[in-house]
Amino acid sequence: MKHMILLIAILAGSAQAQQQPANCLQLKKVKIGHVLHQEGVTWAELTLKTKDCSVVEEHGRLTVTFATKPGLDVTLQDIGFKRSDDESGANSPAEVKVKEVSVTLRLIASPDLPVGESTLHGMLSYLAVNHAGAVSPETLAFDIPLKVAPPKPYKPYKPHDEPSAFMKGLQQTGVIALEAIIAVPALLFMLIYCPISGDCPTC
Repeated sequence: MKHMILLIAILAGSAQAQQQPANCLQLKKVKIGHVLHQEGVTWAELTLKTKDCSVVEEHGRLTVTFATKPGLDVTLQDIGFKRSDDESGANSPAEVKVKEVSVTLRLIASPDLPVGESTLHGMLSYLAVNHAGAVSPETLAFDIPLKVAPPKPYKPYKPHDEPSAFMKGLQQTGVIALEAIIAVPALLFMLIYCPISGDCPTC
């Protein structure tokens, strides 16, 4: 009897799900900038496309919320709308046919965010427009897969590295060579010009 009741409940739920219309927006792609490290920052970009409908192009009408995740701070950076090619005669926001929506998020991890595979749960609320021009609010649930890595190793800043012994030797050799180049003409002057002219400096 219990199995029969459970089967009826599953069939009823399946029938109810089939009767509910599908969301206008569907998540097509999630792009993560790079692996999120503890004490690090990355970004995520969601690409959503419409199916047999359009979306009202108003930033205030599109909101994004997220389930609280300890150690992770999520900030909405930007929302972009991509219109269809044919928009002639559109006089109101409801008549503008938006076929794609992009959402950019900034993700900041604290040291408390666990390392490993993780999922960020979110919800997107917007206004959908059907073929008849009727506007209705919809909400789409979505998941963002994350991979959290340990913090990057600390590398102390070195403004200037000490020159090696080889480089020091080259520098000293260059100084000696420069002194020799300057001293040779002076020595030639003393050995050749002075005896001929008789005008040699005396100590």
